[in-house]
Amino acid sequence: MFKLTNYINILALFVLIILTLSFGSFNHISTDLQSIIPNSEKKELLNEFNTFKSTKKIFLSVEGLDNNALTKIKKLENSFSKIEGVSFAKIQENENLKKYKDKYKVYIEKLDKKSLDNLNITKKLEEIKSNLLKSNFSYFINKQDPLNLFFKATSFTNLSIKNNHLSIKDKAYISIFNLDNSINTISKYEKIYDSIEKTISNEKNIKVFSPIFYFVENSRTIKNDVNKIIAISTLLLILLYLVILKNVKLLLNTIVTLVSSILFSLLLCSFFFDKLSIFVMVFGISISTVAIDYMFHHYMHDYYEKKKAFNKDVFLGMFTTVGAFIILSFVSFDLIKQFCYFSIISLLFSYYQFAFLYPKIKFSKKSITTKYYKLYSKIRPIYVIFFAVVLLIFSIDKFHFDLNLKNLDVNNTRLKQTEKYFNNSLDIQKNMPVLIKAKSIEKLIEDARILKNKYPNSYIPISVLIDEKSFLDKKLLLQKIDLKSIKEQLNKKAIIFGFKNNYFKDAYNLNENIPIYTKESINDLGIELLHFKDYYLTYANLPKDKIGDFSKYDFIVNISIKTMFEQNLSSIYDELIAYGAITILFILFMLFLSTKDNYLLSFAYLIFPIALILSLSFFMTFNILHLFMLFIILSISIDFGIYLGSKNLDKNTYIAIFYSLLSTFAGFGVLIFSKVNALFSIGVVASVGILAITLLIIILKRPSYDS
Repeated sequence: MFKLTNYINILALFVLIILTLSFGSFNHISTDLQSIIPNSEKKELLNEFNTFKSTKKIFLSVEGLDNNALTKIKKLENSFSKIEGVSFAKIQENENLKKYKDKYKVYIEKLDKKSLDNLNITKKLEEIKSNLLKSNFSYFINKQDPLNLFFKATSFTNLSIKNNHLSIKDKAYISIFNLDNSINTISKYEKIYDSIEKTISNEKNIKVFSPIFYFVENSRTIKNDVNKIIAISTLLLILLYLVILKNVKLLLNTIVTLVSSILFSLLLCSFFFDKLSIFVMVFGISISTVAIDYMFHHYMHDYYEKKKAFNKDVFLGMFTTVGAFIILSFVSFDLIKQFCYFSIISLLFSYYQFAFLYPKIKFSKKSITTKYYKLYSKIRPIYVIFFAVVLLIFSIDKFHFDLNLKNLDVNNTRLKQTEKYFNNSLDIQKNMPVLIKAKSIEKLIEDARILKNKYPNSYIPISVLIDEKSFLDKKLLLQKIDLKSIKEQLNKKAIIFGFKNNYFKDAYNLNENIPIYTKESINDLGIELLHFKDYYLTYANLPKDKIGDFSKYDFIVNISIKTMFEQNLSSIYDELIAYGAITILFILFMLFLSTKDNYLLSFAYLIFPIALILSLSFFMTFNILHLFMLFIILSISIDFGIYLGSKNLDKNTYIAIFYSLLSTFAGFGVLIFSKVNALFSIGVVASVGILAITLLIIILKRPSYDS
C-alpha cells in the first residue's frame, strides 16, 4: 500500500535540488581567500585596488641574451598578444606625461643647492663646448637644465635595453603585458591561464608569472583537494553504513537526509553570505556525520519500529551541540560564521527528520553482532580528570597563535619561486602595495609627494605631479634665486661662445599657471586614479621594512590580505576565546542538567579532549581553525558524555556511540589527508578529539550492568 510518509524526505530532496539550482546557491561557493575576510571598508578598498591595471600584469622572461633568446621572446610576445584581454605593454613614457614634465620641470625637480652656490655660467658653457668639439659621437646636452641646477632622477631598476629589447641585466630578456579591466572573474583568469600554458607547453628556459595565477592554481588545487576529500569521505561513510546498518531502506533514507541537510544549509547560507567558502562545503559534509548520531541512538533503541516516548538524551545532545554553534557564530570572522550557520541549519534539519519523520516511515531493526563491544576497565573518572588537568597546565605554557592568514591557504611553492624571481629582477621585492586616499585630488598629490620625499626609493606614480601648495612654495623659491636672471645670462653668454640664438630657449622656463587636475586629465597622463565613495584613490609601492612607520599616516590604506587580517586577528582570537569560554560554561551547565548522578564521568568527556588537543601545542602553532575546532569537538564529545552519564544507559547506547564515533571519524578524519592547510587544521584537531573520546570509552570504569 502506498504511504506518502515513506517518500516525504525524497520529495524534500527534489524540492531542495530545484530551489538551490533556481537561486544559484552553488554560484556563491568561492575558493578565494578574500571570501572569509570580514566585510569592511578595507575589504571594499581591496576590491577597488584589484581594478588597477598595475595589479594585472603578466611577466615573461626568456633566459639568455643571444639571438635565439631574442627570437623566442618576440615569438612569445606575438602569441601572448593574440590572447583575448592581453596586450603588450610598451615600456615608453606617456606622451602627455612627458609634455607635463617638460612644462613644469622646474617645479617638479629638486634644486641642487651646491650647484647653485657654485654656479659659474661661463665655466659651464666652456665645458659644454669642449665636450661637443671633442666627442666623436653626438654629445647629449640637457637643454632644459644645462647648468645642472636640479637633481637628476635616479633609476633603481635592474632593467636595461639590449638589442632594442627590455632585459634583466646580464640575465635574460623580459616582456610585460597588461590585462584588460574586463578580466575580473576567476573564469576569465582561467581562460587566460590555459591559453598561456598551451603556448609555453613546449618551451624551455622561460618563466611566466602573473598575480592572477595564484587565483587559478590555488583555486584548482582547492577544488581538486575538496573533490578528493568529499569522494573519500562519502565512499567511507557509505561502506560504513552498509556494514553497520545492513538495512538498505534505512541506508538510502539516511543518505537522502544528509544530502538534503547539506542542500538546505547551502540554500539558506547563500542568502546570508555573498560568497561562501568552499571549505564550508567540506565542513558541512563532515558535520552531517555528527547528525548520524541522532539516527543511531533512535535506531538502536527501537524508536523506528516501536512507538516510544520522546528521546530526551538525544535532544539534549543535539541542543548542546547546536547551542555551542550558536554561541560561536557571534565571532566576527566570516569563515567561522559560515561554519556555524551551515552546521546549525544542517543539524536541526537532520535531527527533525531522524527524530520525528523516521518513526513515521518505520524501519525494522536488523540484528547487530556485539561480540567485540565489551572492553573491561577500572579507571575511575577522577584519575582521568587529574591527568587531563596536569597535561593542560603544561600544554598552555607552550601554546602560541599563528597570525598569518596565508597559512590557511594553499602553499604554492612553485609559483612563489617564480614571483620571487621577477620581484628580484624588477627590484620590487622590498616593496609592498598600498592605497593612498584623500578627499580631493590636490590633497592626494600633496600626500603622495610627502611619501616620496620620505621614501625616495618607493614607487608612487602620482607623486611626479605638482600640487598647488608645492607649486606656490617653489615659485617663491625660484623668484628668490632669480631663475629668470640666470636664464638671461645663459642665453647672452651662449651667443658669445658660438651657440646659435635661442639654443637654450627651453632651459628654466617658468610656467606661471597653477596646474588644474581632474580625474580624466590625470588618467590621460597614464596615472591611475579612482573615485570611491567620497575619496580619490591611487596606489603606491612602499618599503616593507617601513610598514610600522608609514602605517601612521591616516591617508595610507594597507590592502595586504595578510596585514588586513592580522590587524583584526588578535581581537578575533580574543572573541573566539571569550565565546569559547561561554560555550564551555554552557556545556558544563548542560552536563549538570543532564547527568547529575554521573557528573564526573561526563565531565571527563569535556576536559580530557581539551587536554589532548591542546597537547598539540608541543608540536605546532595553533591557528584560528585549530582553536575553533577545539570548541566544536567539545560540543560533539559532550554528547557522548551525556549519553554515558544517562540513567537510561544500556548496551545499545554503547553500540550507538561506537558507530557514531566511526561515522564522525570517517567525516572529519579524512581531512588530515588534505593539502589545504585550512582543512588539514580541522582534520588534525578532529582526529585527536575523536581519539580522546575513543580512549575514554575504552578506559573509563563501566556502570554496574557491564561487569
